[in-house]
Amino acid sequence: MVSFICNICGQNNTIAALTHEASSCSGCGSNVRLRALVYMLSVELFGEGLLLPEFPCLKAIKGLGLSDQLSYAGLLAGKFDYTNTFYDREPFIDITETHPERHGTYDFILSSDVFEHIGVPVERAFDEVYKLLKPHGVLCLTVPFSLKEETVEHFPDLHEYAIVGLSGVPMLINRRQDGALEVREDLVFHGGEGATLEMRLFSRKDLERKLTAAGFETVVFQTDPVPRFGIAYEGDWSHPMVARKSKFVLDPQMTGQLVRELCARTAQLAVLRTQCEELAQRLGVRGQQVDRLDAELAERAAWAHRLQAELDEAARTIERKHAEFEERTRWALQLKSDLEAETQSVAELRSRLDAVQSRLDELATSRWIKLGDRFHIGPRLTKQRLLL
Repeated sequence: MVSFICNICGQNNTIAALTHEASSCSGCGSNVRLRALVYMLSVELFGEGLLLPEFPCLKAIKGLGLSDQLSYAGLLAGKFDYTNTFYDREPFIDITETHPERHGTYDFILSSDVFEHIGVPVERAFDEVYKLLKPHGVLCLTVPFSLKEETVEHFPDLHEYAIVGLSGVPMLINRRQDGALEVREDLVFHGGEGATLEMRLFSRKDLERKLTAAGFETVVFQTDPVPRFGIAYEGDWSHPMVARKSKFVLDPQMTGQLVRELCARTAQLAVLRTQCEELAQRLGVRGQQVDRLDAELAERAAWAHRLQAELDEAARTIERKHAEFEERTRWALQLKSDLEAETQSVAELRSRLDAVQSRLDELATSRWIKLGDRFHIGPRLTKQRLLL
């Protein structure tokens, strides 16, 4: 897993792996290429990699974006005198045309994967970028490039052309300067079919030569990873780069703004320090209150412990009484059973006695017994009831 903070929006991220083009920030959707571009700008302007939201607000620094992503263009506009431009809508700029009214007015120009789409010859675009920059200005750019010796121009004879769809297939129809007609269907688009046509694949060496020929003093490729900002490269190709006219320096106006920004930040810090001290005092008072509450809580906990002990003892007493009650209940049930058995026995004896008495009564009334009584012969029976 890879963890990093996005230097464009400040979002913390953890992902399985970093790839150059895939979106890897859950906050702004940036990829490695865009974060590297902003990182290079920060290093050129301030000497170190800062989070874009933490850039000082210096409106004396003027910047130009060539179709920059909205994820960082809006933030740059809030920090600098920065304008993002487009080739197909306003604010419009054609970097292959000359703009003398803007020459020498920009401190930095940003370009992310633009120059590979510019028609031949691409050198005119590098020349114009150089002219637009101030003497200490910098160009931060990314383009796909290979490690071969020369740039591969896909359409070296491009002159008057159009892209049309034939049977659902995009085709390029070009009339060369010599009047010959050329039809090509081996087209490569960036951003989806028909979006932006790839005109060339730069080579690193040729790219460096073209920038140097335009007048740039140094060309530096960003090859080292920056793990903190989620910047890592998959190979030695297509690294972002900086082309410098000379080392960037702050002019007096920028310095004045930076001093004012520093004073404002210092004042904010003083206010924050005062607020922190007040909060510390309030926390001290709250700490004392917490200590008192802790002591009271400890007392109540001890009381609760004693109460629990009493409840446990009461529960044991109830359990004993319940056991005694069950024992006495069993004894009473046994006694009831014995009484019912005795009652049954008495009922049987009474029944037998009644039968004997009945027999005796029958015998006492017998004429034979009466005749014996008259002659004083045999037993003398009288009709008597046996009582129980």
